[in-house]
Amino acid sequence: MEKTMKISDFSAFSGVPSETIRYYERRGLLPAPARKPSNYRMYSKEDAARVRFLHHLQSLGLSLRQLVSLLSLCDEQEPLSVDDKSFVDAILEELDARRALSDRLETVLRELKAGQRCPDIAEKMFGGGLQ
Repeated sequence: MEKTMKISDFSAFSGVPSETIRYYERRGLLPAPARKPSNYRMYSKEDAARVRFLHHLQSLGLSLRQLVSLLSLCDEQEPLSVDDKSFVDAILEELDARRALSDRLETVLRELKAGQRCPDIAEKMFGGGLQ
């Protein structure tokens, strides 16, 4: 990959929309790229990997605050503090809850595909109440 490319080319290469890339730059999640005299951004393969990483984590439901904190923890050389471990544990719990909900939805969809109706979909998904 040539290092210099327009944001539209970088977007196509990374699979992340241009506006999302600009947003990550504005929020400091992606360092502002160097620019050519023509004002085109200069991106690298590492930039593409970071953008994909951010985009996938966001699609898993992590907030921007969580992304910033997680990136900071990943960049640190020191062992995690007790607070850092609690932060990671909280994210793990959120992922477990999302996975469980996704699994319940998959079950309902497979039953629907097999011809079963699901008038009680809310009950199947959430039991006696929303969790």
